[in-house]
Amino acid sequence: AVVSTQSTGTLSDDGVTLVSESLVHNNNLTSLCIAGNGLEDGSAHELAVTLADKNSLQHLDLSNNNLSSNGLHVLIQSSTVQGQIRRLDLTGNNINPRQFMSLVKSVEDLALVGIVVF
Repeated sequence: AVVSTQSTGTLSDDGVTLVSESLVHNNNLTSLCIAGNGLEDGSAHELAVTLADKNSLQHLDLSNNNLSSNGLHVLIQSSTVQGQIRRLDLTGNNINPRQFMSLVKSVEDLALVGIVVF
């Protein structure tokens, strides 16, 4: 299953709650695009909890949000526990090259085919 919530607006905390609730029983999620939704670090934790058990998730697009390295770290750690992520898009977030290197070290056990950051 592929889920996309890409928009030009902002997915509020309530919106993240709705997306999380809709994914709870989805055990076949292979791709999740939440690009361009204005996600901030505060929303990252709830989404992280939801993604933690999605072991079929292979593609995760977090591009063009307002996530810092802290929020991205929380999301990446939870969604990659199973080691299934093959493509991760982090472009357009609030991270600099040094923070990116820290993120890479936190996920070095992943078998990523592609990671897009800048």
